[in-house]
Amino acid sequence: MKKLWFLAALTAVFVTMNSCKEDQTADLPTDHPNAMKYQRIVDKFIAAGAVGVSVAVISPDGVWTGAGGLADKEKGIKMSADNRLRIGSMTKMFASATILKLQEEGLLNIKDKINKYLPHTVTDHIANANEVTIEECLNHRAGVRNYLQDIAPGVFDGSIVNYSAEETLQLIYDKPADDLVGKGYYSNSNYLLLSMIIKKITGKPSYQVINEKIIHPMGLKNTFASTILPDRLTRSYYSETVDGILDDVTNIDNNGIGGEGAIDGGMISTASDVAKFVERLLTNKILSSGSMQQLQTFVDNDPNRLEPDLKYNKQYGLGLMKLETNQGVALGHDGHVFGFGGKSYYFPKQKVTLCILLNTWSPKVVSLLNAKDTFDLLF
Repeated sequence: MKKLWFLAALTAVFVTMNSCKEDQTADLPTDHPNAMKYQRIVDKFIAAGAVGVSVAVISPDGVWTGAGGLADKEKGIKMSADNRLRIGSMTKMFASATILKLQEEGLLNIKDKINKYLPHTVTDHIANANEVTIEECLNHRAGVRNYLQDIAPGVFDGSIVNYSAEETLQLIYDKPADDLVGKGYYSNSNYLLLSMIIKKITGKPSYQVINEKIIHPMGLKNTFASTILPDRLTRSYYSETVDGILDDVTNIDNNGIGGEGAIDGGMISTASDVAKFVERLLTNKILSSGSMQQLQTFVDNDPNRLEPDLKYNKQYGLGLMKLETNQGVALGHDGHVFGFGGKSYYFPKQKVTLCILLNTWSPKVVSLLNAKDTFDLLF
């Protein structure tokens, strides 16, 4: 389990639910010219041992959605288009878009130090926090200690349940920074600091602000930034070893990630909703041109800190990963939380958006999810 929790720091749902026995086949959509091609993505993940997978593709030819496997093994419930899954660190794209919206409204400036907005009773206890800017939190160059190393034991033994952003950050109080300011690498703590800033300047919980600024205006009816679990949330499954039994870790997911203000990875959605958001964000339909320029101001990732199969993750913007794939540049984000995993990316050259959501974490499934060649299945 601990291995999975740390992986969350490195990388970090579709009609009605139908019951079945052990049938893990999916209904094949036939109303899209590339249906057979896209179906390969679903089939590959089921073959790799995923319990369930949900996929959405938006292209110039239209929208395709597909699902395979099971949303609930015990009850034999088939994965379908309206099943909701945790999206993990894909949440950061929603968070960064919200921060930039607030900047457009004149409520903050991402060049400001975060202690302009947060009290010293917080920043004095977090190494680097009095020196870093909002922008450095957004692009993970703050060096602030990643709380995952401190929260993991409590989540697994049940002593930590649904901590808020503020409670979680207290776990890193008076502990060393992970890196120097400007030299830092991926840290979920950055987005909890941003969560507190959103709450401070708006007087509202950050989840509520994301709903008001992004989710509701876009009509994303299956996307949830909330401490309340939606219905049709799938079960989640985990195995540490290649041939290990997949354990149901739904309760760990629900207890470990559901706290108020967890805009580093706490959202729940469907593949079609996430793809719609990513497509609209990266085709300039949400933010101003100035905000889009800032969103895509990328800094280089240190290849020595990347997993071996993620070396093509070359740069990071403001809550935005930039990949160099076999099919060209892809912009978006990965997401992992316990028994869930996925990714959503937009390919500017082909004008194609992909979202893959899984209710499974296992070495084979994650290896396929991380593989550079997996994107080739789109084209």
